[in-house]
Amino acid sequence: MGSLFSKQLWVVLILLFLVMGCASKQTPESLPKASNYNFFIISDMGETLNYGNDSVAAILNKLAPVVQPRFIISSGDFFHNDGVKSVEDSLWPLMTAKIFASPFMKVDVFPIDGNHEYIGNPQAPVDYSAINPHWKMEARDYTFVKKIDSTTTVRFVMIDTSPFVEKYKKDPKYHSVKLQDWRKTVAFLDSVLRVSHEEWKIVIGHHPIYTSDFGQGSTYELIKYVDPLLKKYKVDLYFSGHIHKFEHVHRDGFDYFTTSNGGSVPRIATPWFYTRFVKKTLGFTVCSVSKDLFSVYFVDKSGNVVYTFHKKKSAKN
Repeated sequence: MGSLFSKQLWVVLILLFLVMGCASKQTPESLPKASNYNFFIISDMGETLNYGNDSVAAILNKLAPVVQPRFIISSGDFFHNDGVKSVEDSLWPLMTAKIFASPFMKVDVFPIDGNHEYIGNPQAPVDYSAINPHWKMEARDYTFVKKIDSTTTVRFVMIDTSPFVEKYKKDPKYHSVKLQDWRKTVAFLDSVLRVSHEEWKIVIGHHPIYTSDFGQGSTYELIKYVDPLLKKYKVDLYFSGHIHKFEHVHRDGFDYFTTSNGGSVPRIATPWFYTRFVKKTLGFTVCSVSKDLFSVYFVDKSGNVVYTFHKKKSAKN
């Protein structure tokens, strides 16, 4: 009996050692130069009940003149906790004035809905595009292309992931989820990627596909219906939010990134086998892209780069 317990203990210790090794530290790198083609990714910025934590909004505006983002992606939950009711909601001027204060933050913003937008009116962020010329959300699912130099383009595909999550359909506060057909998102994603010829292909959704988060967990519906398309069409990276922490998961040769939150309490960070990095802190993501290199920088609320990843574009891609 004692021998069996000892063996089990050794197995647990070895597994723990392996898992903890997945989140090893790295030497901090500097943010990319303003002359590079850079953009920001923000996520989970709002906190309807408490706007006391403005640290991420402040550091975004402080670093914007340094990095000079060409545009900003918001990967959902721009509003907590109950979303917005309409384009006339009082939260619009409150949030936009706080986050986009610097002249260098007055660039185009490409948002998607998160689950908290579904507690309110998920169509309102789409309709707001007619109010604010910098707000570029043309539909729940949409795509756009950015030309970063004379020969290199990047395809971004923005997808609405809340309708995939089965548990939301049983929760009365997410009643609007039932009105959206996730199959249309799958068909849209397939139709865009099938004909995409851009050098880089990036997909953004609010929910992570894979995560070590114990509370929310991996999104099994996305694993089943979205992940195969990312692999089939050789998408380069998938970005998400939702779990209120930074995370980089590498699984089956693919890289998944989660941007931490900017307006609510960050959650516990526990690595697993596929975790390259995970950290509990407020923050945002800086991306820098060139013909041959796509760089990801996780930046905390103090403006420190806590993690960096570089993906090289190989000839076979």
